[in-house]
Amino acid sequence: MSSAQTEGLRARKKRAAREAIAATARRLFAERGFDTVTVAEVAAAADVSEKTVFNHFPTKEDLAFAGRENGLEQLVADITQRPAGASVLDVFRALTTSVIDNFVIPGNEDLLAVAKIIRNSRTLQERLTVGWESGAAAVTAAIAQTTGAAEDDLVPGIVARTLWWTHRSIFLHALHGLLAEEDRDQLVVRLRDAADRAYDQLASGLGNYGRRS
Repeated sequence: MSSAQTEGLRARKKRAAREAIAATARRLFAERGFDTVTVAEVAAAADVSEKTVFNHFPTKEDLAFAGRENGLEQLVADITQRPAGASVLDVFRALTTSVIDNFVIPGNEDLLAVAKIIRNSRTLQERLTVGWESGAAAVTAAIAQTTGAAEDDLVPGIVARTLWWTHRSIFLHALHGLLAEEDRDQLVVRLRDAADRAYDQLASGLGNYGRRS
């Protein structure tokens, strides 16, 4: 077996072990609540050592948000590899549309399970906010890289946070609607309308937004 094949196998085994641990943790968190479950209990239920859990997830909170990093990595890739003529706003508009199409319309069960876990844990709610700021920093770096902005230019950060929080706001409303078991068709219509109006407003500029006649 070649070195490349060996590394590929190791990577697959590592990913499978990580996913199994995360799935076990989500099940326990859903059954008993995030704050009452210990990492040792997750390790025992997953039939691994506590050290193995920490090798994959540095903190207990990371267990609840497993997989989030993949979405952020894909967003950064979409920004840095966007085709000629496509703006950063276009990338975010497509991302929001994708979330509605792939998660809201089918009512993704894994997403709903994580949302319920977070809803019942103040610790995770606070960690979520920290994670969003970390995501905004990654998006800022991607925008700065692709626009050739100077190191001390504040504009990439402002643009990143404006678009990132626009998407996150719509995403949060989607979760709240799903958790409240809102009529799915009505929820989708409401989210699409909000997304279109928000991104259209940002696309045309905010100069006249809120200006009183």
